[in-house]
Amino acid sequence: MRNLLIIVALLLSFTSSVYAQNTSDTQTPSTQVETQHSAKAQYDSLFAYYFAAARTNDTAVIEQFVDAGIPIDSYNNKGYTALMIATYHGNKNTVNTLLHLGANACLEDNRGNTALMAAIFRGEFSIAKTLVSLDCDNAHQNKAGQTAEQFAQTFGQQKVIELLAKVNNAK
Repeated sequence: MRNLLIIVALLLSFTSSVYAQNTSDTQTPSTQVETQHSAKAQYDSLFAYYFAAARTNDTAVIEQFVDAGIPIDSYNNKGYTALMIATYHGNKNTVNTLLHLGANACLEDNRGNTALMAAIFRGEFSIAKTLVSLDCDNAHQNKAGQTAEQFAQTFGQQKVIELLAKVNNAK
């Protein structure tokens, strides 16, 4: 039932956007602005559901959003992607689904942290192991100048330090 509601909301959002574009010639400027604000509010509301699905490990909803055309690497109002949120909450199934659907694990949040850094911070070794194996720069520094290895040292993640060393030696 919830999936049906999401699909209906998606359709309404896209329909109102198309309607706004098609009727813009006959509307007054203030009506155009109101229509644009309404469409933006609906779009933002949909994104909230998308990010909530990442937080709650609801891979079916994630897949529906991506199939409907929601950009997989969109950022929320706090500067996080769905992959970062799923990682932070330890949702390995959602992380794997997002990666399979094409999510970019190398993106940074507002502080320059990557999904790998979120996995290290939260002590999610199995997710960190998946993210380390991807083609991202493991020596990337966040805005505080810290690398993933320094993050692992700071948070006592010895297994991640060893994993990073193994991956770096293999390159």
